[in-house]
Amino acid sequence: MGSACALFLAALLASDAGGGGAEGEEAPESAAEDAQSGAGVAPVELIPRLELRQSFAQLPTGASLHITTTEIDIQFLNRLLLRYEGKLAVASTPMGQVSGFGDAQVSAIGMLGASPRFVAVLIGGVILDSASQPPLGAGKKQLVFGGGAGMKPFRWWLPYVLVQEQVSVAGDSARPDINQLVARVGNIVFGPGYAWLKLDLDTVVDFERSAGSFYGQLEAGRLLVGRVGLFMRSGTQLLGTRQVDYTLEVGIRYLFRLPKR
Repeated sequence: MGSACALFLAALLASDAGGGGAEGEEAPESAAEDAQSGAGVAPVELIPRLELRQSFAQLPTGASLHITTTEIDIQFLNRLLLRYEGKLAVASTPMGQVSGFGDAQVSAIGMLGASPRFVAVLIGGVILDSASQPPLGAGKKQLVFGGGAGMKPFRWWLPYVLVQEQVSVAGDSARPDINQLVARVGNIVFGPGYAWLKLDLDTVVDFERSAGSFYGQLEAGRLLVGRVGLFMRSGTQLLGTRQVDYTLEVGIRYLFRLPKR
């Protein structure tokens, strides 16, 4: 993980000879396209992509979790994005190591409305209990529904909010029931050459266990070569009954369509 982080930071700080986008890029042709101008950083943007992420989580029990996530986003009719996420997980516990497939997730993100400075979306999907072993999954089959909105007071700043409910509907009795509400407040600052810094603050209300948690996560990234971007995230739990000590994640994404400048 240390060598990967060092390589990422070196690439991020490298000069971008031709990758930020040409000076002759066209202006957005519609308000919907203008709402897609942030290199796919905000969850309220609809930009098709292929993404690979490697994450690590250290738990307070001494256990740790490595997850490799593959994500593909396919866009339809300029206002609907279908997303598939598949995971490979390795859990290291005091009792030994468990590895295999994690839960898969299928989501649909639909654009409700957009203007040059505002975008609103609806989110719906399902988390399948496809983990090869219960410790590698997040619980039973879950329905996911919610929505989000983002606003651009300035071209370089995109604050947004996202609210999402996850509730289990069926599945193996060995897997836990899930009923939680996640509210995220995010801020993204864009720099030259499609560089960005993002701060996410997540409030999680667990109705099943009558508990709440508060998390913070910081991300830095940049499009380096054409449509290929690198990013790195780090987060921790700030309040609530301790569920995680810290998380680290590095990823690479390829945008099927370069966002408009």
